[in-house]
Amino acid sequence: MTSQAHQVQIKTAGIVIIGDEILKGQTQDTNTYFLAQNLRKLGVSLERVSVIADDLDIIAAEVKNFSNNFDYVLTSGGIGPTHDDLTFEGVARAFDLEVEHNVRLVDLCKAWFKTEDMNQPCFKMALLPSQANLNFGTDKATGKPMLYPIVSVENVFIFPGIPELLQRAFNNLGETLFKTDTKFLSSVVYFSIDELSLTTRLNQLVKSHPGVTFGSYPSWSNQYYKTKITLEAVSVDIIEAAKTEMKDMMEPISFDPSPMSNSYDKIQEFLKHTTDDNLVEVVDKSLKVVEECFAKYEPESVSVCFNGGKDCIVMLHLVHAWHQKTFPGRKLKSFYISEKKTFSEVDSFMDATISRYNLSNSVFEGPMKPALAKMLEVDPSVEATFLGVRIGDPGSQYLDSFSPTDGDWPKLMRVNPILAWTYKDIWAFLRGMSLPYPTLYDQGYTSLGNPDNTIPNPALSFLTEKGEERFKPAYMLEDPTLERQGRI
Repeated sequence: MTSQAHQVQIKTAGIVIIGDEILKGQTQDTNTYFLAQNLRKLGVSLERVSVIADDLDIIAAEVKNFSNNFDYVLTSGGIGPTHDDLTFEGVARAFDLEVEHNVRLVDLCKAWFKTEDMNQPCFKMALLPSQANLNFGTDKATGKPMLYPIVSVENVFIFPGIPELLQRAFNNLGETLFKTDTKFLSSVVYFSIDELSLTTRLNQLVKSHPGVTFGSYPSWSNQYYKTKITLEAVSVDIIEAAKTEMKDMMEPISFDPSPMSNSYDKIQEFLKHTTDDNLVEVVDKSLKVVEECFAKYEPESVSVCFNGGKDCIVMLHLVHAWHQKTFPGRKLKSFYISEKKTFSEVDSFMDATISRYNLSNSVFEGPMKPALAKMLEVDPSVEATFLGVRIGDPGSQYLDSFSPTDGDWPKLMRVNPILAWTYKDIWAFLRGMSLPYPTLYDQGYTSLGNPDNTIPNPALSFLTEKGEERFKPAYMLEDPTLERQGRI
C-alpha cells in the first residue's frame, strides 16, 4: 500500500529496459534496482519501468512515449555490435532522426579494436542518432577520463545493459546528468500488529498529512515486527509531524534493521534507556572482558567459537561491537564445530550470520577436542578463543572469564565474557538489540542441541481454541530453571 504526495515540483524519470533475454527469463534484470536507488538519492522520482523486446518499432514508440511523459528517460541494453542491438536506431526513429557514424566514436573504435575496416561489427557502436550528445566524464575509480560516453538525445540517456558497465557509467556521470535540488527524506516506523489492524488509522494519517508519501509493507517472517510503514517528504518537519501523530495513534515498536553496523554505540545507547540495572551491569562487565582480551592478544590471535545458539549470538555481538570499533575494516576470525546431525534452520542461520558480521569463518567437524586441534593446525596464530558459556552450562562452575585449557587439550585461552548472564539477560539483550536468531526459538525450542536430542520445551506448550498443541517462543519462558527441559 502506498500513497503519493506531490507538494513540490519533482523531477521524474522512466526506465526502458531493452532485451529479449529479460523477457524470456534468460537474464535477471538488476539494473532497475540500481537505477531506482540511485536516482532517488539524486532527488529524481522514478515513475515507471518498461521491459521491452529487441524490436525497432517497439523501442521507438516506448522511448517517444516516455520522453513525452518524464523529465528523464534512461534506457538499458541494446547498444552492442550484434544484429539485435537496436537501441541507437530505435531512439533515432523516436525523434525522426537518421543514424550516422560519429567521428569521435569511430576514432575510439579504431583505437580500441585496432582496425580501419568500417565494415567490422564494432563500428555499429559508433552509429548514433544524428543529433546525439556524447557525455564524457571522469572515471572516479581511476581518476582518468571515461573511455566511452553515455550517449543522449534530448532527455533520453542510453546506458549499456551490462550491469558493471551501467553502474560504472552512472556512478561517474549520474550527479552531472540527473542531480536536482530535491532531497527525499524518509523515515521508517515498525509495528508488532498486522497491516489490516492498522489500516483505518493509517488512512486517517494519509488524509491529515498530504505532504507525506506513506508506504505500508507487511512481513510474514520477521521476528520483531509485522508491519513496516515508511514516510517520505521533502522536509524533516513534515515527516516528524506525521510521526508524532502516528506514535500517538498506533503504538510503534523499537526495531533496528541493521544492528551489526555501528554496534558499540548502539549498545551504549540501549544501555542508557533500559531500566534493567542487572542487564547494564552484565553488559558492561562483558565488554570489559572483551577489551581485556584484545589488550592481551593481537586481533589475529583471537577467534570466536560460534555455533548459532542464543548465548553465542550475544557473545559474538559483544565481541563484534568492540572489534568493529577498535579495528575498523578488519575481519573477525571465527570457527564452527559442526555435528553430524544439525537443524537446517540453524545451518541457514549460520550462513546468514557469517555474512552479516563479515566473519572470516572456518568449519571443523566435532567433537570439540580434535576440532580445536585441527583449528590450531590450520591457524597456529590463534592463542585465545571466545566462548558462549553461561551460568548453568555443564562445567561452567569451573570457569572464569579467562580460563586456559588444561590436561591434554589443545593449548588455548578460553575467554568467557557472558559467564554471569542469566537466561533472562540473554533474551533481554537479543530482543532489545533486534538481533536475529534461529527461528527454532520462536517455535518453542529453548536450548538447541541436534535433531536427535532436542524438542520444543514442554513448559511453553499450550492448546489453541481448536485443541491443537502449539508452543510459545523461547523468550516467554517464565522459569529459567526449565531452560533445558527440551533436551532429551
